[in-house]
Amino acid sequence: MTSTKIDPWSRRALLLLILVSCWRLLYLFIVPLDLGPDEAYYWDWSRRLAFGYFSKPPLIAWINALTTGTFGISAVAVRLPAVVLGAVGLWGLFLAARKLFSAEVGFWTLAIWLATPAAAALGLIMATDVLLICCWSLALWTLWHSLEEGDFRWKLATTLLIGLGTLGKQMMLVFPLIMLIFLMISPQDRPQLKRPWPWLVVVGGLAFLLPPLWWNAQHDWITFRHTAHNIGGSNPDLLARLATFGEFVGSQLGLLSPISWLLLIILSFSLLSQPGKLSRQVRYLLCFSLLGLLGFFLMSFKKSINPNWPAVFYPAGMILLAALGRQRVSGGRIDRLRRLFAPAWKFGLILMMIGYLLPFVSQGPLNMGRKDPTWRIRGWQQAGLETGRILNQQPRPEKTFILGIGRKHAAESAFYVPSHPRTFRWAGDPPVVASQYEVWPGPTDRIGWDALIITDAGANLPPALIEKFSRLVPLGTREIDLGGSRPRRLDYYRGENLLRWPQRSQKG
Repeated sequence: MTSTKIDPWSRRALLLLILVSCWRLLYLFIVPLDLGPDEAYYWDWSRRLAFGYFSKPPLIAWINALTTGTFGISAVAVRLPAVVLGAVGLWGLFLAARKLFSAEVGFWTLAIWLATPAAAALGLIMATDVLLICCWSLALWTLWHSLEEGDFRWKLATTLLIGLGTLGKQMMLVFPLIMLIFLMISPQDRPQLKRPWPWLVVVGGLAFLLPPLWWNAQHDWITFRHTAHNIGGSNPDLLARLATFGEFVGSQLGLLSPISWLLLIILSFSLLSQPGKLSRQVRYLLCFSLLGLLGFFLMSFKKSINPNWPAVFYPAGMILLAALGRQRVSGGRIDRLRRLFAPAWKFGLILMMIGYLLPFVSQGPLNMGRKDPTWRIRGWQQAGLETGRILNQQPRPEKTFILGIGRKHAAESAFYVPSHPRTFRWAGDPPVVASQYEVWPGPTDRIGWDALIITDAGANLPPALIEKFSRLVPLGTREIDLGGSRPRRLDYYRGENLLRWPQRSQKG
């Protein structure tokens, strides 16, 4: 009878993953942060399940429905999948690095990726990037198996991961494209293009988009128009282009940690300068890292880039960094920079620890006030309780609906008002579709009702909204104490007797 022994580096990687996951699970229960506006918004989707939504495919709503339906409506239930999927994605990244190089490289890939602010956030905040990076990291592993082995199960696994990833976030569509590019530029793998499996993987993965495509066809292709709007646009002059490029670089330095990011960029371009000397593994990882980052470098000269957009291209880059650090990859003249690998993960570890501690000290001993980066996700639970109290004080609480001027007001009220009411958002007259709240029907069935209107303090209500009611009654400003010098301030109004609600003219 034979026994399978786990090598020491795999044991260390597994232990590291278990410890990190247990810490993240504990952190969910003790962190003094409420759901952010996006998290509450995606949760609100889960109450009306569909095959598609305004800005994203439906998987995040389906998962939210599963966890909150199982464990009840709470911030922990919403964020629990981030911990679970984060752990699964990390293990997939380790397996990919182990398959490409060694278990030692896999362990250090986990170490340097975990020692980044980006990885800390991805393991705690329930966002579409959590789903994307989980599927992407696993697909890096299964695709390499598909290239090296004839077993159709690896190709089927890659197909399923591409499909699930596309249901999580549109960026997963780039994966099969990069796969084909790699097959074209890799002499050893180019003959695979003459076989049916790469094309079946692409078609099978894209087939998962059929339900969202059907939904979009019923809703004026709203997700496609939103995505095209995000991609489009251009800065008008050179100074603006340089400014957005600088913003992009600065955001990535903070996302990954400065030493790690600069070391990765220097290594990637150094490897790119010697294409004839690249191993198959390095070429594979460059395709799934630098190729995408180059696209965002160029795009950043045209428009502002959200810091999280390029995040999916860093897992492969982390494998490259770990391989450099463990002398499995040579960067040529920059090999002397290998000594920066240890400072890179150590400095990243410090940043990660600061990130975990920040919610506990930024509004207490440290008191960062207006510079507190966690301010955006504080005070919403207290605001929801206050909104519920004000709602119950209205003359007709059973005939009063909540109307947010901003998407965040509608989403956070839906989650944190104790009754979890259906909420609405004002989108103008005629309505401008800028969120899922405009895709859903407005309060047309509440003509004659009152509205509890919420907006940021000091913001004037649109005249077109005021005229939709018989009378508008200011209810005053409420300050939500966040424990520091910058409270959250909200203005409340009662709109009496809704007369009419503007209708969208477009389909859906």
